[in-house]
Amino acid sequence: MSYGTRLREIRKHMGFTLEDISQKTKFTKSFISQIENGKNSPSIASLKKICSALNTTISDLFEEEKSVIHILKKSDYQVFDYNGSSFSFMAAQFSGRKLEPLLVEVAPHGETSSKNYQHIGEEFVYMVKGGAVFVIGEEEYEVNEGESVYFSSNLPHRLKNNTKDKIVAFCVGTPPSF
Repeated sequence: MSYGTRLREIRKHMGFTLEDISQKTKFTKSFISQIENGKNSPSIASLKKICSALNTTISDLFEEEKSVIHILKKSDYQVFDYNGSSFSFMAAQFSGRKLEPLLVEVAPHGETSSKNYQHIGEEFVYMVKGGAVFVIGEEEYEVNEGESVYFSSNLPHRLKNNTKDKIVAFCVGTPPSF
């Protein structure tokens, strides 16, 4: 599969139109279409700019899609304890992964951090046990057991447990930032 075809697949998979990528990169739709159809060979700088707009890398364009299956045991998780809370990185041992699954347990009246954290990408958090307050930007959102939140992780954020019981949240972030 050519890198142009792979670019088109990634763009469509992410729900972007040629116009969307054109606006993000300042390249014409025609130029992007020519690259996708193998009728134009962009410079490395241009290809990097397009990849950045698609939240991917140039090396991802040349990787063959492969079926990967890993069964992980709890003992495989890499656990980091901080201030009475526990962060279980569930797939940290896999290089080249596209997402970061994480199990977070926050102590009663604890927080994931003393200050808001931000990074590129997106996060999805599902409350497995208990309820929490998500501080995202300047706002606070209450999310209860069985509910979830999805947000751009470039917004400053942290999780607070205002209860007397431990809470458990399952998080998935992309791209991996740890």
